Amino acid sequence: MPKEIDDLLNTKLRSPSQDDRLFIEAEDWWMNACLNWYHDPTELYIAGYKEAADSLVDSIANKKGSADSLIFPIVFLYRHYVEIRLKSLLHDGHRLLDRKHKHKSEHQLSKLWPKVRSILDELWPNDEGEDLKAMDSLISQFEEVDPRSTTFRYPKDFDGNNSLNLEASRVNLRNLAEVVGAMSLILEGSACAISECQGYKNDMQSDCW
Repeated sequence: MPKEIDDLLNTKLRSPSQDDRLFIEAEDWWMNACLNWYHDPTELYIAGYKEAADSLVDSIANKKGSADSLIFPIVFLYRHYVEIRLKSLLHDGHRLLDRKHKHKSEHQLSKLWPKVRSILDELWPNDEGEDLKAMDSLISQFEEVDPRSTTFRYPKDFDGNNSLNLEASRVNLRNLAEVVGAMSLILEGSACAISECQGYKNDMQSDCW
């Protein structure tokens, strides 16, 4: 019997009821997610997608999940983390540079990253950029496998063909998590640096008034 079916049969299941409600608060308070304490949820979205992917990888490492099935949400979550972090860097970078930024429905990392890199190069022109060159390569690798954030979300494309078309027959999820973790050092470091500069700028402007 496949492990997934065996796990399902050994789980306490019940039929749905008309009284069921999906989004409620319950007595086990540690399971209640708080949704009303923040002004801007952007950072929680970003952290949440990566944390969810990391948790799934950990579950496989602890032999509590199947790599063959969990790879799909894992890659999607990691890729979406990168995408929305890049979008936040674009927004915050333009704000720091006093430029207007229009939010566009753009999912291609290959179009988002060059704009982010241009901002980083402008803010820190003396940086040798070895890390950024590595990011160029890694963003390209994501783009090659999943250009529009659909490859690991949907099994078929619009023409009914298999979405996934990888040359490699196996993907090591520990390695994937480690490399995305390395990417996150650059992405999160950039976000923190921009935020810190924005704080200094705000303080200087308030002193002038």
